Amino acid sequence: MRPFDRALLAVYTFFLTVIFVLFSAIMLGWTTPQFLLRGLFYPDRAGIFWALMAILILAGVRLFWIGVSKSDRVGRYVVLTESALGQIRVSIQAIENLVVKVVTQVNGVREVKPRIVSVSQGVGIQIRAVVTPDINVPDVSERIQVLVKEKVFEITGITVGSVRVSIDNISAQKPRVE
Repeated sequence: MRPFDRALLAVYTFFLTVIFVLFSAIMLGWTTPQFLLRGLFYPDRAGIFWALMAILILAGVRLFWIGVSKSDRVGRYVVLTESALGQIRVSIQAIENLVVKVVTQVNGVREVKPRIVSVSQGVGIQIRAVVTPDINVPDVSERIQVLVKEKVFEITGITVGSVRVSIDNISAQKPRVE
């Protein structure tokens, strides 16, 4: 969800919550909210009321559309080649799965969360990892960068412009054997 949509959701939710609280208070017999809301329903202020309703309806439609539409990450592809016969594409999810497979084979890496971004020289890969405490973090990070860049190019032919590695945690827990 984009920052604009998050802000819209926050404002929309806050406004609806206030309205529901006011209407609930009126239904429970508290008369003060009636005087607050009565000003909105005067005939000479109908323009303000209908403008507010139009904004709320548009915001609701926008938020509904975001809720039912597919995620931004689903169905995204990178075009590998294009010929007279058509395109050869690889999904972002396939590249992420490849990155997970490559990085988890590096000794000392526990968890991997890759993210593919578009850069001017192909794709950029952002990797968030959890490692064990018995490794040298700069060496392992550099090894991850080199391996990911080489393997993604070798397997898909996609030029990797950058590989950014972030170590989220150094985990001392031993993996469970099942």
